[in-house]
Amino acid sequence: MKKDFDIVVIGAGINGQVMSLAAAHAGFSVALIDQNSFIENALREFDGRAYAIAFSSVQMMKNLNLWKKIEDTALPISNIKVLHGSIQRGPASAILQFNNADIEESPMAQMLEDRFLRLRLSQEIKKNAHIDLIEHRKIYEFSNLNKQKQLTLDNSSKLQASLIVASDGVNSPTAKAFGIRKAGWKYKQRGLVCAVDHEYPSDNTAYQYFLPEGPLAILPIKNNTASIVWTESIQNASAISEMDDEEYLSILQTRFGDFLGKLNLTGKRLSFPLKLSISEKYVSDKFAVIGDAAHGYHPIAGQGLNAGLRDIAALVDVISCARERGEDFSSINILNRYQVWRRFDNQALGFATDNLNKIFSSHDPLFGSLKNLGMKMIDKSNRAKRVFIRQAAGLNGDLPKLMR
Repeated sequence: MKKDFDIVVIGAGINGQVMSLAAAHAGFSVALIDQNSFIENALREFDGRAYAIAFSSVQMMKNLNLWKKIEDTALPISNIKVLHGSIQRGPASAILQFNNADIEESPMAQMLEDRFLRLRLSQEIKKNAHIDLIEHRKIYEFSNLNKQKQLTLDNSSKLQASLIVASDGVNSPTAKAFGIRKAGWKYKQRGLVCAVDHEYPSDNTAYQYFLPEGPLAILPIKNNTASIVWTESIQNASAISEMDDEEYLSILQTRFGDFLGKLNLTGKRLSFPLKLSISEKYVSDKFAVIGDAAHGYHPIAGQGLNAGLRDIAALVDVISCARERGEDFSSINILNRYQVWRRFDNQALGFATDNLNKIFSSHDPLFGSLKNLGMKMIDKSNRAKRVFIRQAAGLNGDLPKLMR
């Protein structure tokens, strides 16, 4: 097994795999380490998870020669409808609508199932000559070795790397080992994820329905199926999770309404805690964090994966440019450019999602009137809608090369 790499990526989730492929695409040698194994048969099972992949993230996948290999499994989003209301009274009168005609770049996003994305990424990793995949291994120790970092694995083997990238989840043990702390707080809510088959076609429309108990996202995927990301209070979520499928579906239908006709559960039912977490710093010497290891958001805007992909594109941009100029690409001075580029944007996204959740999860009737008025005003302003939709499509700000 090779022992010396430009980059070692720790954590082989979606962000870790894309980071490895993007770095290899830029000519770096990469080791991707995970304590688990890729089990392709399990990856083919449908568990209801799907992602709204923003326009800029799709462009990144095109530049990495990935998109053509998964495009036929994706569904373009043509419209987004945003509503608010209550379970007792139903939707309020204001509806905020966005569609692809609002921007030149189209479609604004693509819905992609988690299983298809993970399967394609794992296949690309395994055949990439620049990437060594190391499975079933934990990191036992990090140490300094000349101008590199040395990693000792739990089987006593040792690797050297110029740069270590942590992509091992929101509670990243690697980030903690490098002294990177997070600030944030837990929400008094849990996320429920499932998928439903529905009677009527969605017309490629995604729905975000804000309820006092928490937002309900209805995201279209192929074959009259929708991925549901459903936020409830911790107490409600615990009770709903204990219900059988018939009771669970009955509660969901009450919140959902009947505009898509009869619903049937398909795939698995998942539940997870919600919290906001932002790393106090993203880098140290020869070390960087990306994706969930750097930040975690409320799922209210569905931007978590897109933010992680933007981290990756920015980091690869920074270290590639540094190497071309003959600089030490893993030095703290170079990595600080990545931190400056991404940390403010990620903080802004975190606080935006946090405030949206607080405003729309309020039971105060005064907030209800203000929400209605605000949504009507935005819906009548083409300029305001364009700003929102470009943000959702990942087109605002300084785009890394991979996203252009």
